[in-house]
Amino acid sequence: MNDNTVRKIETEPLVTPDAPATPAHVDQEQSARVAFSGLERVCACCAGIATIALMIFLVHTNVGIAGTQRQLQDVQVKISQIKATNVDLRQEVSELSSSDRLSAYAQKNGLTFNDANVRNVSK
Repeated sequence: MNDNTVRKIETEPLVTPDAPATPAHVDQEQSARVAFSGLERVCACCAGIATIALMIFLVHTNVGIAGTQRQLQDVQVKISQIKATNVDLRQEVSELSSSDRLSAYAQKNGLTFNDANVRNVSK
């Protein structure tokens, strides 16, 4: 028994008329060059103009980004300088408000230290 369930279709060979494969006379000039239509010329010009416009836009955007990055770097440098200045000033405040310095200044000017009158204040 044949287990193949697919039908076998027999096809008849195609008969083609005896026609020449190429026309008898072909103009060499006509087959070598095809003229562009007006619409094709307009589309090609529009595509070229759009490409140039996009290139100009890309260059303009890159220049703008470079300028913005330069400004950002300038601001970051200023921030780091200000932070360094703040650290120096905090160190100076800490040194000026130390209890040893205040005690030395009080003794120099004849002031006395009364523990009953001292209040500690925290931020």
